[in-house]
Amino acid sequence: MLRWIRQRYWSHIFVGWMVMTALLTRRGNETHLGPDALPMAVIASWAWALHCASDLRDQVAEGFRAQHHTWNSHLRSRPPYPPSPLYSAFVQRMWSTETHLHGVARKYRLQRLTIAFVDGWDQDGHGNEAASLRDGPRAHLWLGSNWFGPQDTAHLPVILEHELGHILRRDNQRSTVLQATGVLLTVLTAAWLPLLLAVLATVVLRLLYIGWSWWTELACDARAVRICGREAVIALWGRHTALLGDLPRPVRLWNGLCSASTHPPYGLRMWWARRTNVPSAVEPHPLTPVSDAEGQVPTRAA
Repeated sequence: MLRWIRQRYWSHIFVGWMVMTALLTRRGNETHLGPDALPMAVIASWAWALHCASDLRDQVAEGFRAQHHTWNSHLRSRPPYPPSPLYSAFVQRMWSTETHLHGVARKYRLQRLTIAFVDGWDQDGHGNEAASLRDGPRAHLWLGSNWFGPQDTAHLPVILEHELGHILRRDNQRSTVLQATGVLLTVLTAAWLPLLLAVLATVVLRLLYIGWSWWTELACDARAVRICGREAVIALWGRHTALLGDLPRPVRLWNGLCSASTHPPYGLRMWWARRTNVPSAVEPHPLTPVSDAEGQVPTRAA
């Protein structure tokens, strides 16, 4: 247990120690630390950036392993029984998605772009989750298996292009820079400002980072609007709004508070989608499902 804490939270403990040292030293001297606080802040910022970079590399590597145990186990393994039409359609959507991702990797010169099922790898993962990571020329997509099922496959193009937007914008690297800068400023404010002003400055820095996180989500939504169309994006967030409406009110409030630090509310995202400029002619996305004569919804070949 202690080893796990050291691996996951050593940078959090170190930065907290830096802040407490600055506060206690200031309190003992009854004056600010002056230039002596700058090396402390730089070291804390560097440690945080190092931790984020290392953690990102580990997560991308874990995604590469997860692809073999989740994605490839469905796509490249012969089923031990005659596959049902539902299973065959599921696998066909996976093939089309992988082909599309290979094209994106070639176009944007990504060395590796992997994909895995988050609910097949993490026992706490949910079938409607989605996340993306990028470490230099390598990137990874986490998608829940529900996006490939018959009920949610219509939303697969939107959620996929949204997550690809995070990868192409390099939002992980930008987040690391912003967080390291925030640590630098937090230590400096703790060393140079009165306690009340230091707390206020820390809250302002946190709110600015939340605002940036909201902006990245809206920017990726705008990319999905331009590629998949306005109605497709609004339909996705409308679906999430309806799912939240089925939950008890305390659960809805708790989920909203937990997600507000990284994602804007769905109402704002739908408002943004309605006001995003869309090309006059939006071509059908290669993963958009089309109905056949029997009412099935196979995926277009990419």
